[in-house]
Amino acid sequence: MPEMSLVSWSWILLAVVQTGHLLHHRLARRHISLAEVTSSALLLVPPGAGLVPDLVLAAGHGTMAAIQVIGSIWIDRLSPDWSRMAVQPQEGRQS
Repeated sequence: MPEMSLVSWSWILLAVVQTGHLLHHRLARRHISLAEVTSSALLLVPPGAGLVPDLVLAAGHGTMAAIQVIGSIWIDRLSPDWSRMAVQPQEGRQS
């Protein structure tokens, strides 16, 4: 089995952190932000494909993983609650 590169390990790190972070958003009933969308887009760039230098891609993976860990720690401050953002039905309209 070939040895995995730094960018492959950082991709796995971000995928695991992203999964846990999105689950945390769901369980805490909090909205996602641009950070989660950016991380998802970054995971779509294949490691070692040459589209982005490996060191830059690994740095991006590490940065977004750190941002999401911080976001999970401070989720109450950083993410709006679903109940505060819920759309209230208008009077006179039937659903």
